[in-house]
Amino acid sequence: MRIAMSESATLVVTGTPNPNEMESIQGYLQGVMPLLLGAGGKLVKRLKVENVLHGTPSGMAMVMDFDSVEAITTMFASEQYTALIPMRDKGFSAMNILVTRNM
Repeated sequence: MRIAMSESATLVVTGTPNPNEMESIQGYLQGVMPLLLGAGGKLVKRLKVENVLHGTPSGMAMVMDFDSVEAITTMFASEQYTALIPMRDKGFSAMNILVTRNM
């Protein structure tokens, strides 16, 4: 099934912070949130992972709604986001960035 670019989408991000790189974590979060909001993102929740019943643990999760898949993919392809990638990779030992939609 093909995703229509104008269909609303939800961004789900899970991340495992590197406790030795708090400055990089804060810098990444301070840089990425304005980009996400500027792309029309509406924060649904920011969560701390309490317990993992199955799967690979991560320390935090975030859920944001967007008007379209294109809004998300365009933001992540932007020069502004690309400039944050080294900080992201230093601050997080693992990160999953998932574009989802209703089933």
